[in-house]
Amino acid sequence: MSCLEIHGAVRTSLVVAVLLFAACEAGGPSNAFVIPGPTVASPIPTVPPYVWDTDEELRIWTNNAVTRGPVPISLVGSGTAAFIRLEPRPGVDGWVLRGPDLIPPAPAVRTIRIWYRWRLDPSVTPGAVQTFLMIASFESVNPPVAPQQPAAHAVLQPASDWTLADLTPGSFRNPLDVKYVYLHQSSANRGVFEIDRLELVH
Repeated sequence: MSCLEIHGAVRTSLVVAVLLFAACEAGGPSNAFVIPGPTVASPIPTVPPYVWDTDEELRIWTNNAVTRGPVPISLVGSGTAAFIRLEPRPGVDGWVLRGPDLIPPAPAVRTIRIWYRWRLDPSVTPGAVQTFLMIASFESVNPPVAPQQPAAHAVLQPASDWTLADLTPGSFRNPLDVKYVYLHQSSANRGVFEIDRLELVH
C-alpha cells in the first residue's frame, strides 16, 4: 500500500470515528426494541391444575397462534373422551403443539406425562422406523443453562390402546418453574398419533 493510500485510509477512519462520537453525544443509540412472542391464553382453570383432558382443555393446545404443522392436527371427540390427532408422514417434521401460558408459572415441574396411541400406516414395512420420538421443550423461569430451553423426550413404541409415557429430562435434572411447554416430534413414519391427556409432573 502506498503512503497516499495509507493517509487516505487513516483520514477515512478518523471521519467515521468523529461521526460515531457525534452520534453518541447526540443521545446515542435508542433502547433495544423487543417484540414479544405470541401468547396462548388459558381461558379456563384446569381441575386438577396442569392437567388437560377434556375437549375444552385440549383445544387450548390445538387452536392458538403458535400451534402449527405441515401435518394435519385435529381435535376429535368431546368431554374426557376427546383427543388430539396428528398424522405424520416420513421426512415431514416441524409441527408444534403449544400449551397455554401458565400464570403464575407451574412450580417444581419434573417432566410432562402423556397418554398416547401410535398406529403405523399398514403400508409401513416391518424393517422401517416403527417408533415415534416425542420432544417437550419447556420455557422456564429457572433454565439450568440460560438461554437454552430445557427439554425432555421419549421414544414411543406403537400402541393401539391408550398408553402412559413420562418424557425423560435430557438437559435438566432439577425441577423447573414452567411458563409454558412446546411438544414436537422428529423422525416418525407414516401413521396416526393421538394424545388423550397431558399432565405436568411435579
